[in-house]
Amino acid sequence: MSRMSGANRGDLRAWARRHGYSLLSSVGTLIRNPITSALTISVLAIALTLPLGLNTALVNLEAVHDNLDRLDSISVFLDVDVDEGGARRAGSRLSNWRNILAVDPVSPDAGMRELAGASGLDRFDVGDVPLPWVLEVTPNSSVDIAELAQRLRRAQQVDMVIVDLDWVRRLDAILGVFSRLVVLLAVLFAASVLFVISNNIRTEIQRRREEIEILALVGATPGYIRRPFLYSGLWMGLGGALLAWLAVHAGLWMLTGPVESLAATYGASAELVAPPLEMLAGMLAGSGALGIFGAWIAVSRQLARINP
Repeated sequence: MSRMSGANRGDLRAWARRHGYSLLSSVGTLIRNPITSALTISVLAIALTLPLGLNTALVNLEAVHDNLDRLDSISVFLDVDVDEGGARRAGSRLSNWRNILAVDPVSPDAGMRELAGASGLDRFDVGDVPLPWVLEVTPNSSVDIAELAQRLRRAQQVDMVIVDLDWVRRLDAILGVFSRLVVLLAVLFAASVLFVISNNIRTEIQRRREEIEILALVGATPGYIRRPFLYSGLWMGLGGALLAWLAVHAGLWMLTGPVESLAATYGASAELVAPPLEMLAGMLAGSGALGIFGAWIAVSRQLARINP
């Protein structure tokens, strides 16, 4: 029993030594060819940055979309002959509705100032233009906006109800397209990662063809010959994923100032959301696996040609 356990420990140590040698050999190969290794990792990083950057943009757009949904309001135009008292009474009635959070009356003077400022007419004397009182209605977030607008149109003293939800529907459609595009690009660039690593390993095998032939002649197994190249593919995949992660974070850092300035012009605040660490772990695992798989394909094909 003790001899069997000792043999198992010996096999485990031998396995660890073989993998340790392959690990160091793969690192040495990358270090001996710094320019080639750096270019390959940079190409992989560019390929991975695009889907990761689009996914980050999608997450931030969805956050903006959620904030805008919460700020939706309905403009209720009252009859022109409704005075201030009637407008405030109408607003009080509407504020008691179950699906309405708040009602803010806007006087004709305030409406004229807002309209003139938005259109640039504040520089001109437009005379007395009759405007009605407007009730800015803030609905509950769970209410059906279209149904509530229909109820408001049937209310007393209401002349017109304006609900501009077309831009929300367009934003929903854009987000749907972005979501599909992220998935499509992730698949395409995963294939490109596989191709780049496989081609790099194939070139390295061609460069070391004589060494591999000698190893095969002295009895080295295909697994022994293949193992350092698999580790090289792993390191390139991990390096590309990590560099892509850093590139996206650098891009977010560069965009933070301009995005905050743009949001300030609308009287809002904006905070860009960075990809979570769970996504980094997934990228490292996926890119590393693609690196190993690409190297395995290249080594297997080349070994079959060198030593059929």
